[in-house]
Amino acid sequence: MNPYLRGKPLPQTHTRPPRLSTILFGAPYYPEHWDPSMWERDAQLMAKAHFNTVRMAEFAWDRLEPRKGTSAFSLFKEVNALLGGYGSRTILCTPTATPPRWLTRAHPEVLRVMPDGRRCTHGSRQHACYASEAFRRHGRRITRAMAQAFAQDPNVVGWQTDNELNCGFSECVCPNCQVEYRRFLKRKYGSIDALNGAWGTAFWALTYGDFDDVEIPYERRPGSENPSARLDYYRYLSHIAVRFQREQVRELRRANPDWFVIHNGIFQHLDYYELSKDLDFLGFDNYPAFRLDTAPTKAEGAACIASRLDQARSYAGNLIVPEQQGGPGGQKAYLHDNPRPGEMRLWSYQSLAHGADGILHFRWRTCRFGAEEYWCGILDHDSVPRRRYREAQQEGAEFARLAADLLGTHVHIDVGILHSPEQDDAHRALSLGLPTPLEAAEHLHRALWMGKFAVGYVNPADGFHGLKLLVVPHLAMCDQELASKLTHYVEKGGTLLIGARSATKNMDNVVIEETPPGLLRDLAGITVEEYGKRPERHYRIILEQEVMPALWYEVLQPTVAKVLATWRGGHIDGQPAVTLATVGEGKVIYVGTYLARETADWIARLAVQQAAVEPLLTDVPSAVEVTIRESERGKLLFLLNHGDQPHTLRGLPGGLDILHNEPVGEELQLAPRQVAIIAIGD
Repeated sequence: MNPYLRGKPLPQTHTRPPRLSTILFGAPYYPEHWDPSMWERDAQLMAKAHFNTVRMAEFAWDRLEPRKGTSAFSLFKEVNALLGGYGSRTILCTPTATPPRWLTRAHPEVLRVMPDGRRCTHGSRQHACYASEAFRRHGRRITRAMAQAFAQDPNVVGWQTDNELNCGFSECVCPNCQVEYRRFLKRKYGSIDALNGAWGTAFWALTYGDFDDVEIPYERRPGSENPSARLDYYRYLSHIAVRFQREQVRELRRANPDWFVIHNGIFQHLDYYELSKDLDFLGFDNYPAFRLDTAPTKAEGAACIASRLDQARSYAGNLIVPEQQGGPGGQKAYLHDNPRPGEMRLWSYQSLAHGADGILHFRWRTCRFGAEEYWCGILDHDSVPRRRYREAQQEGAEFARLAADLLGTHVHIDVGILHSPEQDDAHRALSLGLPTPLEAAEHLHRALWMGKFAVGYVNPADGFHGLKLLVVPHLAMCDQELASKLTHYVEKGGTLLIGARSATKNMDNVVIEETPPGLLRDLAGITVEEYGKRPERHYRIILEQEVMPALWYEVLQPTVAKVLATWRGGHIDGQPAVTLATVGEGKVIYVGTYLARETADWIARLAVQQAAVEPLLTDVPSAVEVTIRESERGKLLFLLNHGDQPHTLRGLPGGLDILHNEPVGEELQLAPRQVAIIAIGD
């Protein structure tokens, strides 16, 4: 039995806790980069930092199989045993992110071809095509060989598939992809007539006589491509990545069904809800400095990181962080700021606050060579333990104490924002210069996060139970299944906020012939009679006071809804802009403009007022983050100060600060970059 797992798997949902029996804590480790004489000292330092988990081998295919068919697993077996003796178990990785040179030389057809026609060469990573039959065959073979070799190793508790599928780039237009894209379309549509009908190929004489006529829809070669074809190409990219992983997962589970299996994301053109069906839980690689280095304030940066964590959790519930930033990271022309004292630990607690049950700091030691010479780890190049090591040591001790209270809880949310990678891809196929649904939704998430509301993301395939407010942020595609789910949610007492341009297309990414918002028209109690871009140039919205629109405007015609706000200016002066309908026990708000920085605050205020959603705390500074994790045992209130100044928080519910084992009353002083976790009653 796996010592890190307990109980049976739970259904996939955004509130699912994993079956972990301990909070995973440690780092990715690369023993193949270092002299073996260093390994034992590393293991000793890891033990002193309370590590219980390391991740290894994701880029080590050339060490595991130096020549085709020649296995060399002894290095990792030796390190597994050594680390196990000091209390750390191992997550091994399938090493397919970096195929060895002997493979790419023998099979140059496995190399990815970029959309501009350039074929990738050996010398980096993720340069092989997931559609290549040869690459898939070798991927299954090395996975099978590793799984069999380590099946009885008591120190191996889990596996990570590949590494960051679709990171950096996801598209490929190689001959493998051309063949597989056609196969994908044939399985989906069955007949070429069905494809022609779905894509609307009557436009520009695009009609195909056979699936062999269909080519990958290159962007702007020479003009605009068919948006339905482009969406199916994005769906195809997700399909080949999911299939590539699934083949590896089958080999792993066949060898040892007690292992847990994860993958680390999140990146474009990949349906993580579908990908996660083959996993025990999803991993999210969290590098806050990518946001903080350019954020106008620490609070804005923290809000952006919170949004990314919530997106990752929406696919499969609680997650782990296989790569949590452990130092300044840099490649080529950039280098992040070095985390300030306490900041590395603060980032880890933000991950826990948003549903992480494991933290692995990337990386153990900064590498001396290769493209990531200055992607710094817990230790610098010289292996001297300094403040980042001491900070990790503090985390490890604290996480060990927190495990009993934290494990089994999930993040509480009152407001769910619908998020689907497929909807974003549909938008990218014909964006009109507008942000993706997710990019727009992030503005609303930020406004609600700043207001200390319990906000998160929910996949449209998930359930909506327990949400007081559900947001449809400009999701253009809609089918009857989603429309029925939304209707049921509202009829049972939920409040639904629908953004402009929602439900204007079918699932083929084709504009509907019905008056917008199509399948949501009766639910919203309105029709859209006129629309256009750039309303901020000409118009304002009159709510209780004048507010700004952004990017898009719609003139609404109520059928049963009542008008909450009207347009001011030009030929649409006095026309409805925002409406409210009562349906069953619930409400539907329709907002005829876009979620953006200029609109998010007033739309958030309107929505939470109509849904009677209360903030978790009031009168809290913007730099202080507030979240709740909960279970049947009770609630844990997370308070994180992302700012440079101490803050006194008042009006707290009172309880026990389980991080410091101290009682907390109605008032608490929170120092810069410090954290409190208060166990409170219902």
